[in-house]
Amino acid sequence: IVEEGKHSTVEVVGEPNTLVAARYELEEECHLAGGTWYRLTEDGVSVPMDKYVVTEITPYLVIDPQHVLDPRPLDHEEDIEIVAGISVEEILQMIREGDFNLVGGWGAMLALEKLRELGETT
Repeated sequence: IVEEGKHSTVEVVGEPNTLVAARYELEEECHLAGGTWYRLTEDGVSVPMDKYVVTEITPYLVIDPQHVLDPRPLDHEEDIEIVAGISVEEILQMIREGDFNLVGGWGAMLALEKLRELGETT
C-alpha cells in the first residue's frame, strides 16, 4: 500500500508515481524488488485512508519479487517485522482477530482476490 505523495519527487519515464513509490516501499519495508506488479484499484484511483485523514493510498500486489541484500533504509518512525510463509487461512484469521488495521486488512483482501483471479490460490 502506497501513501500518495511518498517518494513522489522521483519520476521514472513510463511508470506512474504510485508504482515508483510502491517499488521503493517494497524494498524498504520487505527487502524485495522486481517481480510482476498488479495495481489493486482502478487506474488513477487512490483511496483515502479514512474519513479523518487526507492521505490517499494505492494498493499493489507483487508476485515473485527477489530478495534485496542491501535495501533502502526504513523511515525513522517505522518498526517493521518481516514475516514469511503465512498461508491464506492465517491471513484471514489475522484479519478476523484484528491483527491488521483496516487499511492493511483491506489491502490484504484485495490482494487475495487478485491472487484468486490469477489462479494462484483458491
